[in-house]
Amino acid sequence: MGIFNRHFRGLAAAALVTGALAASPGVAAPGLVNGSFEDGPGYNQGNGSARGVLPTGWSAVPGLEVPDILGPAYNQTGGGFAQLLHAQDGDRWLDMNGASPTGGLFQDVSGLLGGSNATINFWVGSWAQNSSGTLTAKLFDVGTSTLLNSLVIDLPYSPNAQSSSWAQYSLSGIIGASGTLRIQFEGDSGSGARGAPGLDNVTLSATYANSAVPEPASWALMILGLGLAGAAMRRQLPQFAHAS
Repeated sequence: MGIFNRHFRGLAAAALVTGALAASPGVAAPGLVNGSFEDGPGYNQGNGSARGVLPTGWSAVPGLEVPDILGPAYNQTGGGFAQLLHAQDGDRWLDMNGASPTGGLFQDVSGLLGGSNATINFWVGSWAQNSSGTLTAKLFDVGTSTLLNSLVIDLPYSPNAQSSSWAQYSLSGIIGASGTLRIQFEGDSGSGARGAPGLDNVTLSATYANSAVPEPASWALMILGLGLAGAAMRRQLPQFAHAS
C-alpha cells in the first residue's frame, strides 16, 4: 500500500503544478478588436470615404463627431489639397474629424487583470496637405471613470507639404480594479475646412485576469513537477515487478 501512496503523491504534486498553471495570468491580451478599422460599414461617400458611421467595435464619444473612414480610392479635389499617403496597415484609416473640426471614438476592453500594466501602440500621420491640429489618446478605468493617462500629439498645418509619413506612439496605464479599460482617441483640426490627424493600426498589450496562457516561470515549475513525479514512478517500478 505504501508504494501506491507514494506513487499517488507524485501524481498529485504534478496535478497541483498543472492546476496552478491554468490559473496564471497571461500577457498580450488580444482584447482590442478592429484596431486597423478594416471591418465595418461600406463607403457612403462618392469620394471613397465613409462619414457618420463607426468602424466595428468602436463607439462614439459624446459631444464629438464620428471620424471619417478613408479608403485607398479616396479622392478629394479643391485648392491646396493633395493626398500624401494611404493607410499605415491594411486599406483603411481614420481622418479624426468629420464635417466639424472635432471628432472622437472609443472602445472598452474588459476581463483584464486589475493592477497590471496596459500599453496601446498606434500610428498617427498628416495624411494630406491640409491635415493639422491635435490627436489626443486617453486611457480610462471604466469602473471609476478615472483618467489613467493621456498623450497629446500636435501636427502642424503644412499646406505646401510634398510628402508625409506615419509615426508610431505608445501610451501606458495601470488597469483599475474593474478590469475594464477604455481606449479613446480625440481629434481636432482647428478648422472645418481641414482634415484632422490620421489614425491607424491601434494595438493593445495587457494582461487578462483569467488567462490559461502560462508565463515562462510557470512552464519551468510544471516541467520540474512532472520530472519529479516521473522519477518517483521509476523508483517504484522494480518493486511493482517483484510484487507481481
